[in-house]
Amino acid sequence: MTFHWLTPLAVRARRKGQLLLDDIWPMSEREGCHANSLRLASLWEDEQRSKGSDTSLCSVVWSFCRTRLLLSILCLAVTQVAGFSGPAFVVKRLLEYTQQEEPDLVYGLLLVLGLLATELVRSWSLALTWALNYRTGSRLRGAILSLAFHKILKLRSIRDKSVGQLVNMCSSDGQRMFEAAAVGSLLAGGPLVAVLGVAYNLFILGPTSLLGSAVFILFYPTMMFSSRLTAYFRRKGVAVTDRRVQKMNEILSYIKFIKMYAWVKAFAQDVHRIREEERRILELTGYFQSITVGVAPIVVVIASVATFSTHILLGYDLTAAQVFTVVTVFNAMTFALKVTPFSVKSLSEASVAMERFKTLLLLPEVDGVRALPDDPQVTVEMCGASLAWEGGGQSAQPSPCVRSAGRHRHGRDKCRHSVGLQEEQEEEVTGSLLRGEGGDIASCQEEEARPPLLAVVPVSQRLQKTLHCINLSVQQGKLVGVCGSVGSGKTSLISAILGQMTILEGSVAVRGRLAYVAQQAWILNATLRDNILFGQEYQEDR
Repeated sequence: MTFHWLTPLAVRARRKGQLLLDDIWPMSEREGCHANSLRLASLWEDEQRSKGSDTSLCSVVWSFCRTRLLLSILCLAVTQVAGFSGPAFVVKRLLEYTQQEEPDLVYGLLLVLGLLATELVRSWSLALTWALNYRTGSRLRGAILSLAFHKILKLRSIRDKSVGQLVNMCSSDGQRMFEAAAVGSLLAGGPLVAVLGVAYNLFILGPTSLLGSAVFILFYPTMMFSSRLTAYFRRKGVAVTDRRVQKMNEILSYIKFIKMYAWVKAFAQDVHRIREEERRILELTGYFQSITVGVAPIVVVIASVATFSTHILLGYDLTAAQVFTVVTVFNAMTFALKVTPFSVKSLSEASVAMERFKTLLLLPEVDGVRALPDDPQVTVEMCGASLAWEGGGQSAQPSPCVRSAGRHRHGRDKCRHSVGLQEEQEEEVTGSLLRGEGGDIASCQEEEARPPLLAVVPVSQRLQKTLHCINLSVQQGKLVGVCGSVGSGKTSLISAILGQMTILEGSVAVRGRLAYVAQQAWILNATLRDNILFGQEYQEDR
């Protein structure tokens, strides 16, 4: 509350002239990502078990932050009461004391000490409120980002989500959750100080004070409406930001092809167009947010002028003590009016972020291969395995029958028979598509919309059968290479061993643990190969 914990660090920085990592105190285990992510994951699993498909990430987040947020709201209530009591009671008594003909020194000193005490309580409780909110926000951001990272690592497929959406979710939406925990609880102080202000002004001035209070009350819906518009533009801006991040990710991933085919200007124009659309939405968001911030200081002036003018025009007396008391109460009510748009904005953006995190957390995970090979000397074993990708695969070309040394002949004959039967059925379907049975163009188009492979194999529409009747046995301690043309199913074979594909027939067994490094190796090899082809020299250490 007093920030005394920062004093030793400031003194150490002054003596040494610089601060190193060893000079900073260690992080508490309760503030780290690991403990908080485990707690949030446990709450999420309990929510899934109890509610099934009707899970609510909002209730999980509330359970995660409930105790600290309630304590923060309690500290905020103390802040509001202390900030209201000083102007309402002590300042009024001080102004009346200055008008006395025979001053009482002890009474005057008690009033000054009372004003000091209320200000100290207000300042310290507000500092404690911010400290609790910031630490709660840090815990929530670390926990939900860690949970999202672990979920992404275990996804079977990202389905309709793009890489740009995942990047934007982990970079921007985590910050939205932090802001909601840090600022959202301040919304609870608005109704409290509004009720206290209206009641006390009514006691001081009478019915004319209701006019000034009405000005404050009327501005609350205006601020809420502006905050809702800000949240609306924020949701639109998030979609555009996802597109921009996805486009930049594509450019960085395929920069060689863009340079080779001279597509630089086309992609630059596309990025510039998306960025202009994003900038326009951000400008509108900034305009409405500026209105909400700039209106709050004006409300006090409008409410004071309206109240005092009406009070004087009606013929009532107005003293200095009444004027200063009412103005200070209006200033106390302004705090709630200032934080309301920020609280509503943060909570609205957090609701959007939680829906995005919820869709990510509900995606199916990789179950992994749990079966063990019969032979203890075999690490990977696939027996007549037919596998499919969910929602479109990595390789659309059917794989040939793969057979390793040591397998039985009946497996190969069975695989060849199934492949031959499938080819015959595909030819029949293709022939019927080309002929267009019935002569109806619409029916022909409907038949063309159905993939021939899915029409033959009884597989779900979201599954794309890619690997057919794979027989493979890899011994321990052996170095095995997989080669083939583009689209022959190399990546799908590795993914099948990792458990990322859906098994339709046969079995896949793995012994031990797996380590998989994607893309880095073949990118380096491809770069080395291209540079050798172009005649560039390479140093040995590279």
